[in-house]
Amino acid sequence: MRCTHLAWTVLLACVTAGCSPPAAAPWDGQYIALEERGDWTDTGPLSACRVLEEGAECGSIDSFDLSACKLRSLEGLERQGVYRSELRFDARGTQGVRMATRGGGFKLNTRGIPEQVQGTQAIAGVWDARMLLISSYSQDEGLFTFAGCNAVNPRSLTGCFSRCRQGVLVESGTFRAERVARFKGEHEVSGGMKLVAESPVELGMPVDLQVLGDWAYVVSQDSAVRGPGGLTVFDIHEPSAPVQVARMKLAGDSDWRGATARSGVLYVASAKSGVVLFDISRPEAPVFLRRALDKSVGVGMVSVDGDRLYAVGLDAKAGTMMFDISKPAEPQLLQHIVSGARLMDEPSSSQGPVSYQGRLYVNHRGEGLQVVDTYTEPGVRVLGRYTYPHANSRASAVGTFAGRIVAFESSLGVGARLRVLDVSEPHHIVKIGEYGLRAVVSPRAMELRGSRLYLTYHQEGLRVLDVDNPTQPREVAYFNSFRETDPGRGDMLEEGATGLQVPGDGHVYIVDTARGLIVLTEPPPP
Repeated sequence: MRCTHLAWTVLLACVTAGCSPPAAAPWDGQYIALEERGDWTDTGPLSACRVLEEGAECGSIDSFDLSACKLRSLEGLERQGVYRSELRFDARGTQGVRMATRGGGFKLNTRGIPEQVQGTQAIAGVWDARMLLISSYSQDEGLFTFAGCNAVNPRSLTGCFSRCRQGVLVESGTFRAERVARFKGEHEVSGGMKLVAESPVELGMPVDLQVLGDWAYVVSQDSAVRGPGGLTVFDIHEPSAPVQVARMKLAGDSDWRGATARSGVLYVASAKSGVVLFDISRPEAPVFLRRALDKSVGVGMVSVDGDRLYAVGLDAKAGTMMFDISKPAEPQLLQHIVSGARLMDEPSSSQGPVSYQGRLYVNHRGEGLQVVDTYTEPGVRVLGRYTYPHANSRASAVGTFAGRIVAFESSLGVGARLRVLDVSEPHHIVKIGEYGLRAVVSPRAMELRGSRLYLTYHQEGLRVLDVDNPTQPREVAYFNSFRETDPGRGDMLEEGATGLQVPGDGHVYIVDTARGLIVLTEPPPP
Protein backbone atom coordinates (compact mmCIF):
# COMPACT_ATOMS: atom_id res chain seq x y z
CA MET A 1 0.00 0.00 0.00
CA ARG A 2 1.12 3.55 -0.65
CA CYS A 3 0.66 4.18 3.05
CA THR A 4 3.80 2.31 4.13
CA HIS A 5 7.19 3.97 3.94
CA LEU A 6 8.30 1.35 1.38
CA ALA A 7 5.26 1.97 -0.81
CA TRP A 8 5.70 5.75 -0.49
CA THR A 9 9.28 5.31 -1.71
CA VAL A 10 8.02 3.24 -4.63
CA LEU A 11 5.47 5.97 -5.45
CA LEU A 12 8.17 8.65 -5.48
CA ALA A 13 10.41 6.45 -7.62
CA CYS A 14 7.52 5.93 -10.05
CA VAL A 15 6.84 9.67 -10.23
CA THR A 16 10.54 10.34 -10.74
CA ALA A 17 10.73 7.80 -13.56
CA GLY A 18 7.61 9.15 -15.23
CA CYS A 19 5.49 6.01 -14.89
CA SER A 20 1.90 5.73 -13.69
CA PRO A 21 0.86 3.58 -10.72
CA PRO A 22 -1.64 0.82 -11.55
CA ALA A 23 -5.33 1.56 -11.11
CA ALA A 24 -6.64 0.96 -7.61
CA ALA A 25 -9.34 -1.63 -6.99
CA PRO A 26 -12.76 -0.36 -5.82
CA TRP A 27 -12.69 0.29 -2.10
CA ASP A 28 -14.90 -1.79 0.18
CA GLY A 29 -14.38 0.40 3.24
CA GLN A 30 -11.77 -1.90 4.78
CA TYR A 31 -8.30 -0.64 5.67
CA ILE A 32 -5.18 -1.21 7.71
CA ALA A 33 -4.45 1.50 10.25
CA LEU A 34 -1.14 3.18 9.46
CA GLU A 35 1.60 4.17 11.82
CA GLU A 36 2.01 7.93 12.30
CA ARG A 37 5.62 9.14 12.41
CA GLY A 38 4.98 12.83 11.95
CA ASP A 39 6.31 15.21 9.36
CA TRP A 40 9.91 14.96 10.50
CA THR A 41 12.13 12.50 12.35
CA ASP A 42 15.54 13.53 13.66
CA THR A 43 18.09 11.18 12.11
CA GLY A 44 21.08 13.17 13.31
CA PRO A 45 23.34 15.63 11.43
CA LEU A 46 22.64 15.84 7.72
CA SER A 47 26.25 16.36 6.66
CA ALA A 48 29.86 15.71 7.70
CA CYS A 49 30.86 19.34 8.19
CA ARG A 50 30.51 21.48 11.30
CA VAL A 51 30.41 25.16 12.24
CA LEU A 52 33.23 26.58 14.40
CA GLU A 53 32.18 28.93 17.18
CA GLU A 54 35.63 30.49 17.65
CA GLY A 55 38.80 31.21 15.72
CA ALA A 56 37.32 32.71 12.53
CA GLU A 57 34.99 35.48 11.39
CA CYS A 58 31.42 34.27 11.73
CA GLY A 59 30.01 33.31 8.33
CA SER A 60 33.40 33.22 6.59
CA ILE A 61 34.75 30.15 4.82
CA ASP A 62 37.17 29.62 7.71
CA SER A 63 34.27 29.37 10.17
CA PHE A 64 33.23 26.05 8.60
CA ASP A 65 35.18 22.85 9.24
CA LEU A 66 34.98 21.07 5.88
CA SER A 67 37.82 18.63 6.53
CA ALA A 68 35.51 15.60 6.49
CA CYS A 69 33.78 16.67 3.26
CA LYS A 70 34.29 15.33 -0.23
CA LEU A 71 34.52 18.71 -1.88
CA ARG A 72 35.49 17.17 -5.21
CA SER A 73 31.95 15.80 -5.44
CA LEU A 74 30.69 19.39 -5.82
CA GLU A 75 32.25 19.50 -9.30
CA GLY A 76 29.28 17.56 -10.66
CA LEU A 77 26.61 19.70 -8.99
CA GLU A 78 24.20 21.57 -11.25
CA ARG A 79 25.14 25.19 -10.55
CA GLN A 80 21.86 26.81 -11.50
CA GLY A 81 18.23 26.90 -10.48
CA VAL A 82 16.30 26.94 -7.21
CA TYR A 83 17.39 24.71 -4.36
CA ARG A 84 15.09 24.01 -1.41
CA SER A 85 16.66 22.71 1.78
CA GLU A 86 15.93 21.01 5.08
CA LEU A 87 17.78 22.67 7.97
CA ARG A 88 18.68 20.59 11.02
CA PHE A 89 19.77 22.75 13.96
CA ASP A 90 22.71 22.02 16.27
CA ALA A 91 22.63 22.32 20.04
CA ARG A 92 23.16 25.90 21.21
CA GLY A 93 24.41 26.67 24.70
CA THR A 94 22.35 25.02 27.44
CA GLN A 95 19.25 24.57 25.32
CA GLY A 96 20.23 21.10 24.16
CA VAL A 97 19.70 19.68 20.70
CA ARG A 98 16.85 21.38 18.88
CA MET A 99 14.64 18.50 17.83
CA ALA A 100 13.16 20.54 15.03
CA THR A 101 13.80 21.56 11.48
CA ARG A 102 12.71 24.20 9.06
CA GLY A 103 13.19 24.93 5.41
CA GLY A 104 15.60 27.17 3.60
CA GLY A 105 16.62 27.89 0.07
CA PHE A 106 18.90 29.56 -2.44
CA LYS A 107 18.80 30.39 -6.13
CA LEU A 108 21.61 30.39 -8.69
CA ASN A 109 21.25 32.00 -12.11
CA THR A 110 22.18 30.28 -15.37
CA ARG A 111 25.81 31.38 -14.93
CA GLY A 112 25.99 29.79 -11.49
CA ILE A 113 26.02 33.11 -9.63
CA PRO A 114 23.88 33.26 -6.47
CA GLU A 115 20.84 35.53 -6.76
CA GLN A 116 18.96 34.78 -3.53
CA VAL A 117 19.59 33.13 -0.19
CA GLN A 118 16.69 32.61 2.22
CA GLY A 119 14.50 34.94 0.16
CA THR A 120 17.00 37.80 0.33
CA GLN A 121 19.43 39.08 -2.28
CA ALA A 122 22.69 37.14 -2.18
CA ILE A 123 25.95 38.84 -1.30
CA ALA A 124 29.52 37.94 -2.26
CA GLY A 125 30.61 34.35 -1.62
CA VAL A 126 32.75 31.56 -3.02
CA TRP A 127 31.38 29.29 -5.73
CA ASP A 128 34.24 27.70 -7.65
CA ALA A 129 34.30 24.07 -8.84
CA ARG A 130 34.95 22.61 -5.38
CA MET A 131 33.48 25.24 -3.12
CA LEU A 132 29.98 26.59 -2.58
CA LEU A 133 29.70 29.31 0.05
CA ILE A 134 26.76 31.69 -0.37
CA SER A 135 25.29 34.28 2.00
CA SER A 136 22.62 36.91 2.38
CA TYR A 137 22.14 39.67 4.90
CA SER A 138 19.03 41.33 6.27
CA GLN A 139 18.53 43.59 9.23
CA ASP A 140 16.01 41.19 10.74
CA GLU A 141 17.87 37.91 10.24
CA GLY A 142 21.52 39.02 10.17
CA LEU A 143 24.07 37.14 8.04
CA PHE A 144 22.91 33.71 6.83
CA THR A 145 25.45 31.44 5.10
CA PHE A 146 25.30 28.06 3.36
CA ALA A 147 28.55 26.06 2.91
CA GLY A 148 28.46 23.02 0.64
CA CYS A 149 30.08 19.78 1.80
CA ASN A 150 29.06 16.78 -0.34
CA ALA A 151 27.08 16.42 -3.56
CA VAL A 152 24.71 13.46 -3.29
CA ASN A 153 23.93 13.63 -7.01
CA PRO A 154 23.96 16.42 -9.63
CA ARG A 155 20.81 17.96 -8.11
CA SER A 156 21.33 17.40 -4.40
CA LEU A 157 23.92 18.33 -1.79
CA THR A 158 24.53 18.50 1.93
CA GLY A 159 26.45 21.02 3.98
CA CYS A 160 26.40 23.36 6.96
CA PHE A 161 24.77 26.71 7.65
CA SER A 162 25.19 29.52 10.13
CA ARG A 163 23.37 32.68 11.14
CA CYS A 164 25.35 35.52 12.68
CA ARG A 165 24.44 38.82 14.31
CA GLN A 166 27.13 41.47 14.67
CA GLY A 167 29.78 38.80 14.22
CA VAL A 168 28.31 36.46 16.86
CA LEU A 169 27.03 32.97 15.98
CA VAL A 170 23.29 32.75 16.71
CA GLU A 171 22.22 29.54 14.94
CA SER A 172 24.04 26.77 13.12
CA GLY A 173 23.50 23.28 11.83
CA THR A 174 23.54 21.01 8.82
CA PHE A 175 21.36 20.94 5.72
CA ARG A 176 20.44 18.90 2.72
CA ALA A 177 19.25 20.71 -0.39
CA GLU A 178 17.60 19.59 -3.60
CA ARG A 179 17.08 21.42 -6.86
CA VAL A 180 13.34 21.65 -7.48
CA ALA A 181 13.42 21.15 -11.23
CA ARG A 182 10.87 18.76 -12.71
CA PHE A 183 11.10 15.06 -11.97
CA LYS A 184 12.87 13.06 -14.67
CA GLY A 185 10.42 12.16 -17.41
CA GLU A 186 7.81 14.75 -16.43
CA HIS A 187 6.51 17.29 -18.91
CA GLU A 188 4.55 20.50 -18.33
CA VAL A 189 1.15 18.84 -18.29
CA SER A 190 -0.28 15.31 -18.25
CA GLY A 191 -3.45 13.28 -17.78
CA GLY A 192 -5.44 14.95 -20.56
CA MET A 193 -5.38 18.42 -19.00
CA LYS A 194 -4.56 21.36 -21.24
CA LEU A 195 -3.26 24.84 -20.50
CA VAL A 196 -5.80 27.26 -21.96
CA ALA A 197 -4.77 30.63 -20.49
CA GLU A 198 -2.18 32.39 -18.36
CA SER A 199 -2.62 35.94 -17.08
CA PRO A 200 -0.04 37.89 -15.03
CA VAL A 201 -1.01 39.49 -11.73
CA GLU A 202 0.76 42.76 -11.09
CA LEU A 203 -0.10 43.24 -7.43
CA GLY A 204 2.24 41.65 -4.86
CA MET A 205 2.46 37.86 -4.58
CA PRO A 206 -0.79 36.14 -5.71
CA VAL A 207 -1.77 33.41 -3.24
CA ASP A 208 -5.50 32.68 -3.51
CA LEU A 209 -8.55 33.13 -5.72
CA GLN A 210 -12.31 32.94 -5.69
CA VAL A 211 -14.14 32.02 -8.92
CA LEU A 212 -17.75 33.22 -9.03
CA GLY A 213 -19.48 32.46 -12.30
CA ASP A 214 -17.75 34.43 -15.03
CA TRP A 215 -15.43 36.30 -12.67
CA ALA A 216 -12.18 35.42 -10.92
CA TYR A 217 -11.00 37.38 -7.88
CA VAL A 218 -7.28 36.92 -7.25
CA VAL A 219 -5.88 37.88 -3.86
CA SER A 220 -2.23 38.89 -3.39
CA GLN A 221 -0.16 39.42 -0.28
CA ASP A 222 2.52 42.03 0.22
CA SER A 223 5.95 41.06 -1.11
CA ALA A 224 9.35 42.61 -0.47
CA VAL A 225 10.25 41.77 -4.06
CA ARG A 226 6.97 42.39 -5.90
CA GLY A 227 5.51 45.19 -3.81
CA PRO A 228 2.09 45.65 -2.16
CA GLY A 229 -0.64 43.06 -2.63
CA GLY A 230 -4.36 43.61 -3.21
CA LEU A 231 -7.25 42.31 -5.29
CA THR A 232 -7.25 41.71 -9.05
CA VAL A 233 -10.49 40.96 -10.90
CA PHE A 234 -10.60 39.00 -14.16
CA ASP A 235 -13.49 38.59 -16.58
CA ILE A 236 -13.42 34.87 -17.49
CA HIS A 237 -16.53 34.72 -19.70
CA GLU A 238 -14.09 33.22 -22.17
CA PRO A 239 -11.75 31.08 -19.97
CA SER A 240 -9.16 30.86 -22.74
CA ALA A 241 -8.80 34.66 -22.74
CA PRO A 242 -9.19 36.19 -19.23
CA VAL A 243 -9.40 39.97 -19.20
CA GLN A 244 -8.23 41.99 -16.22
CA VAL A 245 -10.98 44.48 -15.36
CA ALA A 246 -10.01 45.85 -11.95
CA ARG A 247 -7.19 46.16 -9.45
CA MET A 248 -7.55 47.57 -5.98
CA LYS A 249 -6.15 47.83 -2.48
CA LEU A 250 -6.97 50.01 0.49
CA ALA A 251 -4.72 52.70 1.91
CA GLY A 252 -2.31 51.01 4.30
CA ASP A 253 -4.08 47.68 3.85
CA SER A 254 -2.97 45.43 0.99
CA ASP A 255 -1.51 42.33 2.65
CA TRP A 256 -4.38 40.06 1.66
CA ARG A 257 -4.27 36.26 2.04
CA GLY A 258 -7.58 34.69 1.00
CA ALA A 259 -11.15 35.26 -0.16
CA THR A 260 -14.63 33.77 -0.06
CA ALA A 261 -18.11 35.06 -0.94
CA ARG A 262 -21.83 34.88 -0.26
CA SER A 263 -24.83 36.65 -1.80
CA GLY A 264 -22.98 39.44 -3.56
CA VAL A 265 -20.42 40.09 -0.80
CA LEU A 266 -16.73 39.22 -1.09
CA TYR A 267 -14.91 38.58 2.18
CA VAL A 268 -11.15 39.14 2.01
CA ALA A 269 -8.72 37.93 4.68
CA SER A 270 -6.38 40.79 5.59
CA ALA A 271 -3.18 40.24 7.56
CA LYS A 272 -3.54 43.79 8.89
CA SER A 273 -7.23 44.45 9.45
CA GLY A 274 -9.09 41.15 9.75
CA VAL A 275 -11.91 40.64 7.25
CA VAL A 276 -12.55 43.26 4.55
CA LEU A 277 -15.98 43.30 2.87
CA PHE A 278 -16.63 44.28 -0.74
CA ASP A 279 -19.94 44.67 -2.55
CA ILE A 280 -19.64 42.67 -5.79
CA SER A 281 -23.21 43.16 -7.04
CA ARG A 282 -21.37 44.61 -10.03
CA PRO A 283 -18.76 41.83 -10.28
CA GLU A 284 -16.34 43.82 -12.40
CA ALA A 285 -16.21 46.75 -9.97
CA PRO A 286 -15.94 45.75 -6.28
CA VAL A 287 -16.92 48.48 -3.81
CA PHE A 288 -15.47 48.58 -0.30
CA LEU A 289 -18.17 48.18 2.35
CA ARG A 290 -16.58 47.82 5.77
CA ARG A 291 -14.39 45.68 7.97
CA ALA A 292 -15.93 42.91 10.02
CA LEU A 293 -14.01 43.81 13.20
CA ASP A 294 -13.57 47.12 14.97
CA LYS A 295 -10.04 46.30 16.05
CA SER A 296 -7.17 45.14 13.88
CA VAL A 297 -6.78 41.35 13.95
CA GLY A 298 -4.68 39.69 11.27
CA VAL A 299 -6.56 37.01 9.33
CA GLY A 300 -4.99 34.41 7.04
CA MET A 301 -7.95 32.47 5.64
CA VAL A 302 -11.73 32.78 5.32
CA SER A 303 -14.47 30.27 4.49
CA VAL A 304 -18.26 30.30 4.36
CA ASP A 305 -20.77 27.64 5.39
CA GLY A 306 -24.37 28.77 4.99
CA ASP A 307 -24.94 31.64 7.41
CA ARG A 308 -21.53 31.20 9.06
CA LEU A 309 -18.30 32.94 8.13
CA TYR A 310 -15.08 31.54 9.57
CA ALA A 311 -12.01 33.78 9.71
CA VAL A 312 -8.68 32.25 10.70
CA GLY A 313 -6.54 34.53 12.85
CA LEU A 314 -2.81 34.79 12.23
CA ASP A 315 -2.24 35.27 15.95
CA ALA A 316 -2.62 32.27 18.25
CA LYS A 317 -4.91 34.12 20.66
CA ALA A 318 -7.34 35.08 17.89
CA GLY A 319 -7.95 31.49 16.79
CA THR A 320 -10.85 31.06 14.36
CA MET A 321 -13.54 33.73 14.54
CA MET A 322 -17.09 32.63 13.75
CA PHE A 323 -19.54 35.21 12.36
CA ASP A 324 -23.26 35.16 11.69
CA ILE A 325 -23.73 36.35 8.09
CA SER A 326 -27.49 35.85 7.76
CA LYS A 327 -27.19 39.48 6.67
CA PRO A 328 -24.15 39.04 4.42
CA ALA A 329 -23.07 42.69 4.48
CA GLU A 330 -23.33 42.89 8.28
CA PRO A 331 -21.28 40.10 9.90
CA GLN A 332 -21.88 39.61 13.62
CA LEU A 333 -19.09 38.01 15.63
CA LEU A 334 -20.46 35.01 17.53
CA GLN A 335 -17.39 33.57 19.20
CA HIS A 336 -13.75 32.55 18.93
CA ILE A 337 -12.79 28.94 18.37
CA VAL A 338 -9.26 28.20 19.51
CA SER A 339 -8.28 24.54 19.18
CA GLY A 340 -11.93 23.64 19.64
CA ALA A 341 -12.13 25.53 22.92
CA ARG A 342 -12.75 28.98 24.29
CA LEU A 343 -10.33 31.83 23.69
CA MET A 344 -8.96 31.90 27.23
CA ASP A 345 -7.40 28.45 26.76
CA GLU A 346 -4.84 30.01 24.38
CA PRO A 347 -3.50 27.00 22.43
CA SER A 348 -1.99 27.37 18.96
CA SER A 349 -3.87 29.14 16.19
CA SER A 350 -5.79 27.34 13.49
CA GLN A 351 -6.01 27.15 9.72
CA GLY A 352 -8.52 26.09 7.09
CA PRO A 353 -12.04 25.42 8.50
CA VAL A 354 -14.11 23.02 6.35
CA SER A 355 -17.76 22.20 7.06
CA TYR A 356 -19.20 18.80 6.18
CA GLN A 357 -22.47 17.20 7.31
CA GLY A 358 -22.88 19.41 10.35
CA ARG A 359 -19.31 19.12 11.59
CA LEU A 360 -16.46 21.60 11.29
CA TYR A 361 -12.96 20.38 10.46
CA VAL A 362 -10.38 22.88 11.67
CA ASN A 363 -6.64 22.72 10.94
CA HIS A 364 -4.99 23.85 14.16
CA ARG A 365 -1.34 23.97 13.10
CA GLY A 366 0.71 22.26 15.82
CA GLU A 367 -2.36 20.56 17.27
CA GLY A 368 -3.32 18.95 13.99
CA LEU A 369 -6.87 18.43 12.70
CA GLN A 370 -9.80 18.83 15.08
CA VAL A 371 -13.44 17.92 14.53
CA VAL A 372 -15.83 20.22 16.35
CA ASP A 373 -19.55 20.79 16.69
CA THR A 374 -20.12 24.53 16.47
CA TYR A 375 -23.88 24.35 16.80
CA THR A 376 -23.91 23.12 20.40
CA GLU A 377 -25.09 25.74 22.85
CA PRO A 378 -23.27 27.29 24.54
CA GLY A 379 -19.95 27.43 22.68
CA VAL A 380 -18.33 24.61 20.77
CA ARG A 381 -17.78 20.95 21.54
CA VAL A 382 -14.69 18.97 20.56
CA LEU A 383 -15.71 15.70 18.91
CA GLY A 384 -12.20 14.45 18.15
CA ARG A 385 -8.71 15.38 17.08
CA TYR A 386 -5.76 14.00 15.12
CA THR A 387 -2.25 15.28 15.64
CA TYR A 388 1.30 14.14 14.98
CA PRO A 389 4.89 15.18 15.78
CA HIS A 390 6.03 18.50 14.30
CA ALA A 391 2.58 19.15 12.85
CA ASN A 392 1.71 22.37 11.03
CA SER A 393 -1.79 21.40 9.91
CA ARG A 394 -2.96 23.77 7.17
CA ALA A 395 -5.59 22.37 4.79
CA SER A 396 -8.27 19.72 4.53
CA ALA A 397 -11.10 18.35 2.40
CA VAL A 398 -13.80 15.90 3.49
CA GLY A 399 -16.04 13.41 1.68
CA THR A 400 -17.81 10.04 2.01
CA PHE A 401 -16.33 6.88 0.50
CA ALA A 402 -17.79 3.37 0.86
CA GLY A 403 -19.96 4.63 3.69
CA ARG A 404 -17.07 6.13 5.65
CA ILE A 405 -16.35 9.82 6.22
CA VAL A 406 -12.82 10.49 5.03
CA ALA A 407 -10.76 13.63 5.64
CA PHE A 408 -7.77 14.54 3.51
CA GLU A 409 -5.37 16.64 5.60
CA SER A 410 -2.01 18.26 4.90
CA SER A 411 0.45 20.35 6.80
CA LEU A 412 2.76 23.09 5.53
CA GLY A 413 6.54 22.89 5.75
CA VAL A 414 9.49 20.52 5.45
CA GLY A 415 8.33 16.90 5.31
CA ALA A 416 4.68 17.90 4.84
CA ARG A 417 2.45 15.56 2.87
CA LEU A 418 -1.16 14.50 2.41
CA ARG A 419 -2.73 12.26 5.06
CA VAL A 420 -5.94 10.30 4.53
CA LEU A 421 -7.96 9.93 7.74
CA ASP A 422 -11.06 7.92 8.59
CA VAL A 423 -13.05 10.42 10.69
CA SER A 424 -16.31 8.45 10.80
CA GLU A 425 -15.86 8.20 14.56
CA PRO A 426 -14.27 11.55 15.52
CA HIS A 427 -13.21 10.23 18.94
CA HIS A 428 -11.16 7.55 17.15
CA ILE A 429 -9.56 9.04 14.01
CA VAL A 430 -7.35 6.62 12.06
CA LYS A 431 -4.79 7.27 9.32
CA ILE A 432 -5.55 5.01 6.37
CA GLY A 433 -3.52 6.47 3.50
CA GLU A 434 -0.76 8.89 2.53
CA TYR A 435 0.69 10.73 -0.47
CA GLY A 436 3.79 12.86 -0.72
CA LEU A 437 6.50 14.10 -3.04
CA ARG A 438 9.83 15.74 -2.17
CA ALA A 439 10.20 16.51 1.52
CA VAL A 440 11.67 19.96 0.77
CA VAL A 441 8.46 20.98 -1.05
CA SER A 442 5.11 21.38 0.67
CA PRO A 443 1.44 20.91 -0.27
CA ARG A 444 -0.74 24.04 -0.11
CA ALA A 445 -4.46 23.89 -0.96
CA MET A 446 -6.88 21.15 -1.95
CA GLU A 447 -10.36 20.62 -3.38
CA LEU A 448 -12.28 17.35 -3.51
CA ARG A 449 -14.53 16.85 -6.51
CA GLY A 450 -16.15 13.42 -6.50
CA SER A 451 -13.31 10.91 -6.47
CA ARG A 452 -10.75 13.45 -7.68
CA LEU A 453 -8.60 15.39 -5.23
CA TYR A 454 -6.95 18.51 -6.66
CA LEU A 455 -3.84 19.56 -4.76
CA THR A 456 -1.58 22.58 -5.26
CA TYR A 457 1.95 21.66 -4.24
CA HIS A 458 4.04 24.84 -4.52
CA GLN A 459 7.13 24.02 -6.62
CA GLU A 460 5.53 20.71 -7.72
CA GLY A 461 2.64 22.61 -9.34
CA LEU A 462 -0.85 21.07 -9.45
CA ARG A 463 -1.35 17.36 -8.71
CA VAL A 464 -4.62 15.53 -9.40
CA LEU A 465 -5.26 12.33 -7.45
CA ASP A 466 -7.80 9.59 -7.95
CA VAL A 467 -9.04 8.82 -4.43
CA ASP A 468 -11.86 6.43 -5.29
CA ASN A 469 -9.88 4.08 -3.05
CA PRO A 470 -8.70 6.66 -0.48
CA THR A 471 -6.27 4.21 1.10
CA GLN A 472 -4.28 4.38 -2.15
CA PRO A 473 -4.26 7.93 -3.58
CA ARG A 474 -3.22 7.61 -7.22
CA GLU A 475 -1.84 10.49 -9.25
CA VAL A 476 -3.65 10.72 -12.60
CA ALA A 477 -2.68 14.19 -13.86
CA TYR A 478 -0.39 17.12 -13.12
CA PHE A 479 0.53 20.59 -14.31
CA ASN A 480 4.04 21.84 -13.58
CA SER A 481 3.46 25.56 -13.08
CA PHE A 482 6.87 26.14 -11.48
CA ARG A 483 9.65 27.34 -13.77
CA GLU A 484 12.96 28.45 -12.27
CA THR A 485 13.45 31.09 -14.98
CA ASP A 486 10.14 32.92 -14.48
CA PRO A 487 10.69 36.63 -13.78
CA GLY A 488 10.43 37.30 -10.06
CA ARG A 489 10.75 33.64 -9.13
CA GLY A 490 12.23 33.17 -5.66
CA ASP A 491 13.64 30.43 -3.46
CA MET A 492 11.13 30.41 -0.60
CA LEU A 493 8.82 27.62 0.54
CA GLU A 494 5.64 29.34 -0.69
CA GLU A 495 6.78 29.83 -4.30
CA GLY A 496 4.82 28.11 -7.06
CA ALA A 497 1.22 26.88 -7.14
CA THR A 498 -0.88 28.23 -4.25
CA GLY A 499 -4.56 29.10 -4.77
CA LEU A 500 -6.98 26.63 -6.33
CA GLN A 501 -10.61 26.51 -7.53
CA VAL A 502 -12.49 23.80 -9.42
CA PRO A 503 -15.93 25.40 -9.89
CA GLY A 504 -17.42 22.72 -12.14
CA ASP A 505 -17.35 24.64 -15.42
CA GLY A 506 -14.89 22.20 -17.01
CA HIS A 507 -11.84 24.20 -15.96
CA VAL A 508 -9.32 24.24 -13.14
CA TYR A 509 -8.16 27.66 -11.95
CA ILE A 510 -4.91 27.96 -10.04
CA VAL A 511 -2.73 30.82 -8.88
CA ASP A 512 1.04 30.70 -9.24
CA THR A 513 3.13 33.21 -7.30
CA ALA A 514 5.11 34.25 -10.38
CA ARG A 515 2.84 33.37 -13.33
CA GLY A 516 -0.45 34.69 -11.92
CA LEU A 517 -3.84 33.24 -12.93
CA ILE A 518 -3.61 29.95 -14.82
CA VAL A 519 -6.61 28.23 -16.44
CA LEU A 520 -6.54 24.53 -17.30
CA THR A 521 -9.07 22.08 -18.64
CA GLU A 522 -10.23 19.48 -16.16
CA PRO A 523 -8.76 16.01 -16.78
CA PRO A 524 -11.20 13.66 -18.51
CA PRO A 525 -13.27 11.34 -16.29
CA PRO A 526 -11.85 7.89 -15.55
